[in-house]
Amino acid sequence: MDFDEMIFDDAEFFDEDFAEIDALIEQLETLQRPEASILNMQRVQQMRFSCAAIKRALRETNSDASIDCRQHEFESSLGVVDIESVDIMIRDTEWFARAAEFANNTEIYPLKENKVRLTFGFHGLTMPIG
Repeated sequence: MDFDEMIFDDAEFFDEDFAEIDALIEQLETLQRPEASILNMQRVQQMRFSCAAIKRALRETNSDASIDCRQHEFESSLGVVDIESVDIMIRDTEWFARAAEFANNTEIYPLKENKVRLTFGFHGLTMPIG
């Protein structure tokens, strides 16, 4: 039984059940954002370092994890380093700690198909001009 079946088997959900969260999302989309911004190169370098450090930490285990280092699609001032795999095994804890040291937050959560995602978030990737 997959996650969707566990959640939705015994209950019926309708669009109106999600009206409040949909309204919040619509409101967030209307918020003003700085018209112009520049990259904060120090944060970009820290994010790149984190990506390289996690690659080094995973190298020892011959992990098949995918690693993605990018600007967040919904918030341009947020950078993320995502690691996805069926399992994430890290033996080199020094390089794992170095990968996390510049991140504002570190999250890990399950995905579909028995995968897991580890995310390092980097706030302040861009700075408003003016």
